[in-house]
Amino acid sequence: MKLERAEALFATPLLVFRLEGAEALNAQLSSEALERRRNEPGLERSNRGGWHSADDFFRRSEPGAQALQHQVVQAITQATLHVSPRFPLSRYGLQVEGWININGQGAMNAPHDHPGWVWSGCYYVAVELDAGGALELLDHRTNIRTLTVDGADCFASKHRHQPQAGELVIFPSWLRHWVEPNLGKQDRISIALNARYVAHGS
Repeated sequence: MKLERAEALFATPLLVFRLEGAEALNAQLSSEALERRRNEPGLERSNRGGWHSADDFFRRSEPGAQALQHQVVQAITQATLHVSPRFPLSRYGLQVEGWININGQGAMNAPHDHPGWVWSGCYYVAVELDAGGALELLDHRTNIRTLTVDGADCFASKHRHQPQAGELVIFPSWLRHWVEPNLGKQDRISIALNARYVAHGS
């Protein structure tokens, strides 16, 4: 017999982008993030410890913020067309919100998701190597499974992604996730985001 076709039913996309010129951009973003932390009290959301900015990153005018805003919009467009090649982009406007996370030693983000959005993601500005802080994505299916197939991601109950500076990760907003504690001595700086499409005229 021969395999006629294989379909990835209920698949969960994880898209990883590598930004060009990330080293210079990250230096600028780090400076801007640390300046904001010195002057703003921060929020408590999923963060446990660390500092969380207001959700205004995509309204900021600092040079680093504006440079990243442009690249994130391009990446979201690519992600959308990857999962839906005929999506009518011209009929929609894109709404994006974002915020800065600065996790010092021991800081983490508890399990959560982002209701009301289509895409979520994170750009990694400063990541200390071999210091924990991985992004763990949790299986959204609710049925209990007792068996698995070793080496098959489609059977796994979670996926652990160890980020690198200069990397942008995008995934569906309904996907529950958390961030492991930062075990290093250096601040771990990232910029999280949500995005959705709104029909023109609505």
